Amino acid sequence: MTNKVEVSAKSGMHFKFYSDDVEVTYYCSPVSGKEVVKVNGEIVSEAQNFKFSSTHQFEINGNPAKIRLKAHGLTKNVTLCEFFVADELVKAYKLTYCIKGKVPLMAQLVISVIAAAVGWFFAAQFLSSWLAFAIMIAVLGLAVFKFEKPSWECEEV
Repeated sequence: MTNKVEVSAKSGMHFKFYSDDVEVTYYCSPVSGKEVVKVNGEIVSEAQNFKFSSTHQFEINGNPAKIRLKAHGLTKNVTLCEFFVADELVKAYKLTYCIKGKVPLMAQLVISVIAAAVGWFFAAQFLSSWLAFAIMIAVLGLAVFKFEKPSWECEEV
């Protein structure tokens, strides 16, 4: 991503903010729900949260500061992380989850033929509903993971 924002499914999201000579880091994991805010390497706020928004309040050089993270629903694929000092926005990052690449036409035709065959065998009672479902999930999963490349795009707001 950038030298101030890192995102991965395994290690979560890491944000770095700077105010004067102070480095503020924010880490959050969607898997464990763990959130940690550090100021110059020292933990100043810690929580476990599985909600779509979170706010951490702390102090920097005697001034109130906060970090706010908002995930804008499951369908918009947008996450906003904002850093405030004395109620003024210092920096904000907008992360957008996007999928690059498309399933080629030939692969779509092969998937359609397999789906028709599975449907016919299911209708003829040669396949159980669970087996037909499992076959289609496997075929669609392979197509998605083979051809579509998920990624995060980061922009400063």
